[in-house]
Amino acid sequence: MKFRFFLFFALILLLFPVLGCKPTPASLMTAVKADNTEEAKHLIEKGADANSRTSPTGWSALHYAARDGNVELVLLLLNAGADPNYSGTMEGQAGSASALKPLVLARVSLDLVNQIPASRIEETLRQNGLDDPSLLKSMKDPTASDRYQKVVDALAKVTRD
Repeated sequence: MKFRFFLFFALILLLFPVLGCKPTPASLMTAVKADNTEEAKHLIEKGADANSRTSPTGWSALHYAARDGNVELVLLLLNAGADPNYSGTMEGQAGSASALKPLVLARVSLDLVNQIPASRIEETLRQNGLDDPSLLKSMKDPTASDRYQKVVDALAKVTRD
């Protein structure tokens, strides 16, 4: 009898990596915030919710991807059913007047990279409390303006004003 139990238990352990578990919203948010497109793609393929949020009224994964100008990740999330019309706040404050759609974040980011010289972008962002590593890396990239424009274009096609 004990042998059967151990055999059954071993079989379950062997199948666990194959079957996997549905990823948590936090795992997708972690991947998106880290600008890790491959991990986000993997998590979505395993069933992660493309509408994952930092909190019930917080930014969605799409907000972070748009803010960081990650075209591939924005398209991946949209294709997986992310809501481009959801307005959330970075801090998740319910009823806040600062709730934004991902398109607005992408437009603001595009304006920043077009108006601030690349040599001053990091300093400017840090002075305004925007010292997120993914955002700094994204905005300092020489292709930032083109990437943000592509994100704006993709989101403008599917966002209601």
